[in-house]
Amino acid sequence: MLEELARAEDKQERMNVFRRYFAASRYNRLLIQQTLVRSAQDGSLLSKVKKMEQAHDKGFVDTVKALKKNGYFDEFLAAVKEEDEALVKIIEAYDKRMRSNMS
Repeated sequence: MLEELARAEDKQERMNVFRRYFAASRYNRLLIQQTLVRSAQDGSLLSKVKKMEQAHDKGFVDTVKALKKNGYFDEFLAAVKEEDEALVKIIEAYDKRMRSNMS
């Protein structure tokens, strides 16, 4: 990602890099969830889930460190705020759906 950020011509292009990063992160979380669900049928998958979660979390921590070190952290924080707002909307939609299914 650092190479892509360095090639970006402006802040908007860097924001797009961060958006792709968060989209990939959400996708990876879905793969972890899928593996967790499948572990109900195959208990051996639980160790894979732990490894996947650890790798995902370590990747995020490493990314934050690299962005701080290379001067992209302030722009990343703007992308974090945007991602958090998007996640709030997704969670609210799930909450609404869950409440309506329970009635």
